[in-house]
Amino acid sequence: MPASKRKRRPSMPITQRVDEAIAAGLPGIRANTTTYLPYVPVEANAQAVARFAEDVVDIAADCYRHTAGESQLYTFTDGAFDVLFDLAAKRTVLMHGRSKHTAPNTRDNSYHRGYPGRSGFDKGHAMSHAQGGLEGGPNYFLQSPGTNRRISPAGKLWRDIETHLTKHPGTYAFVRLIYPVDATVDVPTAMEYGALFTEGFRSVVFDNA
Repeated sequence: MPASKRKRRPSMPITQRVDEAIAAGLPGIRANTTTYLPYVPVEANAQAVARFAEDVVDIAADCYRHTAGESQLYTFTDGAFDVLFDLAAKRTVLMHGRSKHTAPNTRDNSYHRGYPGRSGFDKGHAMSHAQGGLEGGPNYFLQSPGTNRRISPAGKLWRDIETHLTKHPGTYAFVRLIYPVDATVDVPTAMEYGALFTEGFRSVVFDNA
């Protein structure tokens, strides 16, 4: 059958994709959905989502203080997403907000290439450019190639979540960066990706390895 005549396989709902990855016991990922269930809004109206976002920030701050000790946490916007940032350690704790429509081929690749990196890591985006994230600043972190690229099961799931958010602008999502018990370390040991998908809320923790 010619390629043009082949029926396209229906895409799997993103929540099913996440659930199957968790159930399969893929290395480097684990579920954390239950932490947020008491706060997940029944209706995804603007007010309910805004209250949920406040709860997400509170949970992220509490978790961070538990391991980081002394910190100076501040919230601000980078112009695209909201940020929870530790001024003392100079590192991003949380990026969150609604995904946005972004025109294709608008990423500043020259800026991305020139931004300081580190051997063995990619210049990862907490919120990808395609879903409205900005280049540099608090949106960048040192991310392992295994989770930033489609070269591992964990990386494929990370990218699938990004792709879904790109195709569904207006979806509330967050990325929480998890650090070891050391205020001097700027490389997260794990990243938590959560989102209020149309099919339901899901949260996945990815090892940064």
